[in-house]
Amino acid sequence: MPPRRPTQRDIAERAGVSTATVSYVLSGRRGGAKPPPPETRERVLRAVAETGYQLDQAGRSLRRQRTDVVALMYPAPSSPWSDRLAEELQVAAADRGLAVVALPVITGASTAAILRILRQRYIDGAVLLHDCPLDGAELAALAAQGRSLVVFDDDLEPDGFDVVRQNRLRACRAAIERLITAGHRRIAFLSHADDHGDPLADVKLRSYTDGLAAHGIAQDPQLVRAVADSRPDAYAAVRDLLRLPDPPTALLSATDRAAIDGIWAARDLGVTVPDRLAVIGIGNIPEGLMISPPLTSVGAVALDFSDAVARLFERLDAEAALPGAELSAPWELITRASG
Repeated sequence: MPPRRPTQRDIAERAGVSTATVSYVLSGRRGGAKPPPPETRERVLRAVAETGYQLDQAGRSLRRQRTDVVALMYPAPSSPWSDRLAEELQVAAADRGLAVVALPVITGASTAAILRILRQRYIDGAVLLHDCPLDGAELAALAAQGRSLVVFDDDLEPDGFDVVRQNRLRACRAAIERLITAGHRRIAFLSHADDHGDPLADVKLRSYTDGLAAHGIAQDPQLVRAVADSRPDAYAAVRDLLRLPDPPTALLSATDRAAIDGIWAARDLGVTVPDRLAVIGIGNIPEGLMISPPLTSVGAVALDFSDAVARLFERLDAEAALPGAELSAPWELITRASG
């Protein structure tokens, strides 16, 4: 006969507390009843380890209609921004006894498995960074089914879920306007690879093309290179661009990383930045401050997602469904010495 599995009553007796206290500690709840003092919590956890007690997560999830798991969906590859958001989510989730799963979305790849995680009851809530592959109607349906959702998007209307506005197009347009106002007419652009056949769907590329058109500047196709997601390709592309008979005098990149490699390529060819090549990136990653000259960039001013994270857990903790709300985390043009 297999040995009897320890119960919460066994833990309570060993720790000298009530079963209600054991349940409170193991559930990871916050709010409601007054939490036990830290020494009591440690005594309960020590008793759990000593008895070998295992929480039946599957049964518990069925009873509570909760999985105690939240997700972060972000466009791959990861960036310092998605890494920071994941970190803030994990800290907040750990305080509540919850787990965080990462759902990277690869452009052009099948996202069926990732969407299944959202559509089925594998998670209680999620933060979705920009360009997630769900439309407003599906997000509203997920919210109506009880999923807590905070979505970064400039166009969606909140509908049972919350929307974080970044105003990316306005900020990216400010970058191209800065270059044009400075007198540049030969402006190269390092774009993301386009797997959908509609380059104007990319807000960064649209800001570039619209900005040129607004000033009557003809777009030169050879100045646009889809290399922003590959550092070696970006470096090689900028070297190629600077060797043209009529090279660009300015460079706008859809990523800071490619812009930084563009500066390295220019330096290796003896092209000074910004005197002979002005460079602006998009993303405002910390690495942009480490290059010389420091990189002018478009993005959020600070690595801080505390408002979005707090809103997700406010939704999870609420006893009744909350209406959709708008949060503001605007991108800005951060001017430095490179352009």
